[in-house]
Amino acid sequence: MRILTMVGLCFISVIYSTNSLGNNQKATFLINPGDLISNQNICWFDDKRYSEGAIIYMSDTRVICTPKNPSQSNSSLSWLMIDEKGNIIYPKKVNKISIN
Repeated sequence: MRILTMVGLCFISVIYSTNSLGNNQKATFLINPGDLISNQNICWFDDKRYSEGAIIYMSDTRVICTPKNPSQSNSSLSWLMIDEKGNIIYPKKVNKISIN
């Protein structure tokens, strides 16, 4: 009985070891993890990073990577549309409702 148990344990350990050898896949990072932690302001499009001032086409629309709030010096960057004259089209601010 002990021999049968030992043979069974060896068989099971061989099965698990061959399965674990076949599943060794190395993780690949498309992004440097240090870049995510740093305080870089960047815009993303199509898995590519763009810095402030970058102009690209999304479909037929020309957009620029620029701060969301131009009055704030540390505002996060976002893609904003550009009109035919090259002016940035900022989103309209929503009126705030205050209750006293």
